[in-house]
Formats: sequence, structure tokens, C-alpha cells
Amino acid sequence: MVIAFLCILGAGSLALPWLLRWYSAYSGNQALLHPPVLAVLWACAIPACIALIQLGRLLRNIAADRVFTTENIQSLRHISWCCYGVAFLFLFFLFYYILGLLIAIIAAFMGLILRVVKNVFAQALAIKEENDLTV
Repeated sequence: MVIAFLCILGAGSLALPWLLRWYSAYSGNQALLHPPVLAVLWACAIPACIALIQLGRLLRNIAADRVFTTENIQSLRHISWCCYGVAFLFLFFLFYYILGLLIAIIAAFMGLILRVVKNVFAQALAIKEENDLTV
């Protein structure tokens, strides 16, 4: 699924000008055709790609029964920073489309949730390492 979403992200990034023209004609919002909007959306594709790659690594480790490892903690950290990056970029999108604020809030909240999960994984790793030393 991660590879499928990477392909969808790539195709969507290439087709973004056409998709924005179609959506602006459908919604009647011509502000979406400005070059800064395209730049923000294309810039959001970079953290999305990084997050998908890190998610693939995380899922591969979990499938191999390597759940509480420093690599998984790093992957969760990178994904959360990608969410924060998208939230920051969508604050610029807010000047053209008010929906950018909602997307920025959702992305920031997802980043916060991922940071909490990362901290839980870090504590579980510390407990696991302590238990490995006592046995």
C-alpha cells in the first residue's frame, strides 16, 4: 500500500496543474490557480514522500517483529516532523484558501499524536533494554 500511495503521490504531483484547473472550474474559486498555491502544494509533496518512505520502513520492521527499536523511533520522529512541515506550509496556503487552516491544524495534530506515540515507543524500548539486562 505504501508503494501504491507513493505512485499516487507522484502521479498527483505531475497532474497538479490540471487537477487545480479542474477543481477551480468546479468550485468557482479562481484563487487556486495562482503560482504560490502550486508551489505550496508541490512543496508539500516532499514531506509526504519522506513520510511514506519512513512509514514503509516502520511497517517493514513491525512485520519482522522488530517493534521497539531505535530505527522505529527515528521513523516516527521523521514522520511527525513531516506532519509539522506540511502544517507550516499550509499556513501559507491559508492566504488563498481558508481550508488551508483546517488542513494545517489536522497535520499539526497528527504530528503531535505521532510525537506521543514516539515517546511511548522510546519508553518501551528503555524498559525492554532494562529487562534484557536483568535476565
